[in-house]
Amino acid sequence: MLSTKENLKQIEMDTIQQEPLLTELTPEAAATVEGGRTLTYTTKNIDPGSSLNIRPTPSTKLRPIGSIQRGDFFEASSGITNGFRKLFGRAGWVSAKFTQRVTVQNSSAGRIVLT
Repeated sequence: MLSTKENLKQIEMDTIQQEPLLTELTPEAAATVEGGRTLTYTTKNIDPGSSLNIRPTPSTKLRPIGSIQRGDFFEASSGITNGFRKLFGRAGWVSAKFTQRVTVQNSSAGRIVLT
C-alpha cells in the first residue's frame, strides 16, 4: 500500500506522462527544446529613415503589428520559419533577410561585432 506522499507522486507522474510535450509550448520554449537559441540581432539592408516590419505570423499576408528601427538591437530565434525569425521579449516575426547577428566582445569596453 502506497503512503499519501507516494500516492501523490504517482498521480503527478501519471499526469506528466499524459501531457503533450511540444503542442502546448510557446514558440520560444519549443525553439529551446528543438535546439534553437535566442541570439541578438540588428537590422541590415534597411534604407535610412526606414524600419523593419514586425508581423503577427511568419508571413506577409497580415498587416505589420509594429516595427524595429534601422540599427536597433533585438533578441530573436536563431531558427528561421518561412524566411522569418521569431522575436523574443515581444510578439511577432521579422524577415530574416533583413537581420544580422551581433555578438558582444570585450564586454567591459562594450565592443559590438557583427557576425
